[in-house]
Amino acid sequence: MAYQAIYRKWRPQVFDDIIGQSHITNTLKKQIMTGKISHAYLFCGTRGTGKTTAAKVFAKAVNCLNPKDGSPCNECEICRGIQDGSIMDVTEIDAASNNGVDNIRELRDDVNYVATQAKYRVYIIDEVHMLSTGAFNALLKTLEEPPAHIIFILATTEVHKIPETILSRCQRFDFKRITPSDIIVRMKEIATADGIEITEDAYSVLAQLADGSMRDGLSILERCVLSSGNKIDSTAINNILGMVKNDFLFNITNAVIESDSAAVIKLIDTISKEGKDLNVFCDSLIKHFRDLLVCKISANPGDLLDYSDDILVKIKSQSEKTTYEKLSNAVTLLTKAKADAKWVKNPRIIYELSLIKLTQPELDSSGEAVLDRLASIEKKAENGFIAGNNIEKKDTVPEKKPKKKAEISARLFAPIDKSALRADSPIVVTAKNWDKIASAICRDFPFLNFLSNRKITIDGEGIILLFDEKENTLKNLAVKYLNQIQEKFRHYSNTDFIIKPVFTKDIEDNIIDYWDIAESTADKPNHTENSAYTNSDDPFDQLKKEYPDIVEFQDENVNENKSVSSYEQQELTEEDTTEEFLDADEIKQQNPDIDETTTE
Repeated sequence: MAYQAIYRKWRPQVFDDIIGQSHITNTLKKQIMTGKISHAYLFCGTRGTGKTTAAKVFAKAVNCLNPKDGSPCNECEICRGIQDGSIMDVTEIDAASNNGVDNIRELRDDVNYVATQAKYRVYIIDEVHMLSTGAFNALLKTLEEPPAHIIFILATTEVHKIPETILSRCQRFDFKRITPSDIIVRMKEIATADGIEITEDAYSVLAQLADGSMRDGLSILERCVLSSGNKIDSTAINNILGMVKNDFLFNITNAVIESDSAAVIKLIDTISKEGKDLNVFCDSLIKHFRDLLVCKISANPGDLLDYSDDILVKIKSQSEKTTYEKLSNAVTLLTKAKADAKWVKNPRIIYELSLIKLTQPELDSSGEAVLDRLASIEKKAENGFIAGNNIEKKDTVPEKKPKKKAEISARLFAPIDKSALRADSPIVVTAKNWDKIASAICRDFPFLNFLSNRKITIDGEGIILLFDEKENTLKNLAVKYLNQIQEKFRHYSNTDFIIKPVFTKDIEDNIIDYWDIAESTADKPNHTENSAYTNSDDPFDQLKKEYPDIVEFQDENVNENKSVSSYEQQELTEEDTTEEFLDADEIKQQNPDIDETTTE
């Protein structure tokens, strides 16, 4: 007998052998046992989940002479005839190659003939979504009211492409992706029957590679058997398929977590020298980061991940060393790198650059990278280490000492004579415009949006940004990007003042409320109680205080000189040539040559 592929050799012949689809097979068996058989079925689901197999088993079951609990006996002449193709009452049509109107018209004419040997004529139309619009229209009426001896079974992997008029005429069954545990159970049955020795770790690798498809899993198993013989382990699978080992994935992830760019480059070089496929490596690494994310956010990751206990412990341990933001950034970067690698001659460069960005997020200006850096700073703060200085951890209780008032450092607060400040003092005006200046800075640097609505004060050098003790991470971020903040601040304020990030508790006794300076100014006029402007001698200042958001912030590039309208300019430059109105005698006196009739 000619050699048969494993997935064909072990194709299920009864409903009970169809793995992972009991919600469908149980329903079909009940319909057969009760005789309540529909005229049209739609089997939809991803590849390798058993759609065509279930259709063939159902075609045998409805025609079987001795069905057993709704499944075919596979012993009667009808079952054997359908299985070997000698009975023509079961027809399988590939819609990918027979998708025209003429093909469906031929089928429509053919359904009028009764079955020759079986009870029903069954038409299995595979990949039915490939039919043309005209073919679907030709099939509609026959599909809705076929002869009593006809059963249609439509199978598709893309149900969204099928017209609603077809869907409404069929009983729909959705095939699920097969779980790794179910795939392992079926593979063990096949391996035992064929005398193949497979280690437990190899079963896990095969089930993961199957990706929910039993046929794909058996095809990979067959490839390994043909290459390695009847003894298969995970190392043999990795070598045959060009995959990297789990240990390698853990090592490169550790290098990313520890920001070791040199180690990442070295590991990529090792992959290339061993002849591994970098695209396959990228897929494995993306999946590994995804599994770390699952461990990070799930209380019971074992229910979602199909790994052995020792591997699951290693994944949990590694997930605790990193942050959610870094893992999310890693998945985003690697997914983009895989898409970009399709269009370059040497994809290795794309993958190396992406991994280097993961080890050094400061090289990446994306929002995910900024979140990664922030999360890294927070994690260092929790562990008691920031910017090279050891600090006390949150869980340690410092020894209580009597509080002692210390002098404020000059670098935190430069003394200023508050009595000398006026409402029009440059530092006061600048402070009152801080919200507008901060908004402009945030437009240039979105990751500095914490500057908006930030509480500030003033001193002799400029603006002081005030942070609470809980905002340690934000203060560190402001310190890190202080040069950029300073540059933009001077640009938008058109001043030489400086910016200083400070904890509120450090200068709490020196905070100046610049909004009250206008009210306490010594040169404020003495208005009566009924005056409309009791808080300021300038109505515009009063409006500016009550509605600061209405006052427009002016960029330094805008010309501060008020422009003169064209009409006013004409009045200023044009000579006055208008004449006074004269009566008739005066006109005649000044112009004796003018005729009297003209004057009248």
